[in-house]
This record gives sequence, structure tokens and C-alpha cells, in this order.
Amino acid sequence: MFSDQENLAHVALRWILMHAAVSGIIPGASKPSQLISNLQALEVPDLTPEQLGGVKAIYEANIKPLVYYSW
Repeated sequence: MFSDQENLAHVALRWILMHAAVSGIIPGASKPSQLISNLQALEVPDLTPEQLGGVKAIYEANIKPLVYYSW
């Protein structure tokens, strides 16, 4: 779904930013290098429909059953 060269933290931040209900995110950073890395997520292109479908399938199968009732 994603290449070995793609930073999955950047992809995750981009995925969050793609949600219409999200206007901003506050990722943690305890070092300047982490802040710079987080900002680089803004340069990552939007996920393709295929990538979005893959992420949704993983979420539905592995995460939603564990957190859905906590919302």
C-alpha cells in the first residue's frame, strides 16, 4: 500500500489532515528534529483512493472493534 521509502508517521498525519472535520492536529514533539519531521508531513501528497481504502480496511478490521464503544 505504501513504499518502503514513505515515512508512515508522515502518512498518518496526512491521513488525519484529510478528514473534513479536522482543521488541525497537535502531534507531540520533544526535540526540534521531531517538530521538523512533523512539519514535513504537510509536504506529503493526499492519499490516493486506493490507499484510503486500504487504511480504512485495516482500521475496520483491527482498530474499530477495540475503540468504537469508547466514543
